[in-house]
Amino acid sequence: MRKIKNGLILAGGDSTRFWPLGEKNFISFLGKPLILYQIESLSKYCEKITIIVSKANAVAINRLIENLVRQLKCQVVTQKDVDGQAGAIISAKNLVRGETLIVNANDIYNYSVLDNITKFSPPKNKIIFLGKKLNEYFPGGYFKFDDDDKLKEIIEKPGKDRVPSMIYNLVVHYYSEFDNLIRAIESVKTQEDNHYELAINKLLSSSIDRDYFLYDGYWVTLKYPWHLLTMLKWFLNSIKTSKIFSSAHISKKAFISGPVIIGNNVRVGDFVKITGPVFIGNNSVIGDYSLVRESQIGEDCLIGSYTEVARSYIGNKVFLHRNYIGDSILDDKVMIGAQAVTANLRFDGETVSNTNLSKLGAIIGQESKIGVNATLAPGIKIGKKTWIGPGEVVTHDLKDKVYLDNGNEKINLKV
Repeated sequence: MRKIKNGLILAGGDSTRFWPLGEKNFISFLGKPLILYQIESLSKYCEKITIIVSKANAVAINRLIENLVRQLKCQVVTQKDVDGQAGAIISAKNLVRGETLIVNANDIYNYSVLDNITKFSPPKNKIIFLGKKLNEYFPGGYFKFDDDDKLKEIIEKPGKDRVPSMIYNLVVHYYSEFDNLIRAIESVKTQEDNHYELAINKLLSSSIDRDYFLYDGYWVTLKYPWHLLTMLKWFLNSIKTSKIFSSAHISKKAFISGPVIIGNNVRVGDFVKITGPVFIGNNSVIGDYSLVRESQIGEDCLIGSYTEVARSYIGNKVFLHRNYIGDSILDDKVMIGAQAVTANLRFDGETVSNTNLSKLGAIIGQESKIGVNATLAPGIKIGKKTWIGPGEVVTHDLKDKVYLDNGNEKINLKV
């Protein structure tokens, strides 16, 4: 199998829609940051990898991949002052030449679909896109076809009632000549956030040869924070056989079923039940009588006795005690006091607001603290470094650095 000459990963987004969670590229699954997973996966299909980053994440990503640079043909390019996908791509001008595959750093799909491109000799003067047929509307671009079913245009965010087709435009775009795309981007003038799409449509209106493949496999993108749970399910389901490190101490009275990965120096107490697929990071402790199912526990966590964690993402250095954490996301260094719980199902049976999910617990930002006996309503987002006093019932989102005490919100001066 041949390799595509260049792979271009767009990793410079600002992650504002991902609040209260941090940088998408650094979200860790099964012990590996997402950006590393993407680089390693794409390197199987591309000779050289170029990662376009922002000024905000450039240093961190460079540090993260410094070992990969030695192993793979890999370079990091900081996005220039032009915003959006077009700005990211323009940043690679004169650094990338020839055939190029452009992908989004925050999309997960089965990379084997790229066999549709690599099984042929490099085409000339051609563009190829990947589309997915959706059953319901999702914000993004959609394919528009002419009367002969030839790809004519990509319509960006047309709205539910104006979609030209239900074929969604995945950011898996192949260009036989990268310079053709650069010229199209430079020739388009717009003040809106559709510069890249207009450049694509300019190419599609020319005589350039075009093709598309329909993808019917798994796909999820990290656009909103609750998408992390969908992506987590995919990674957990990739655990086919159990791996328990020899330094882990598992009580003989604990019960483990299904595939699990249990890291170095993990301690699992008496009468713990772990139902896979589950990932538990290094140095974490699962206290007596706890239940962990279909979840990821990060490193250096304490899941205190009598706690239940179900279908949830738990970051690093999280401390729990006698809690119910269901369908929830807890970022790094979150602390939750005894008997505090996350509600994950509405009484009226309706979906959780703005998510189209029937079940969703809390989404809690880094270094936040939840007091004893507090209750978090379904789908609540808690900002970074926010404190919630004992016994509080939280029914609306709280911003970063808030202190909620006796129902009153004030600036958290203690952080």
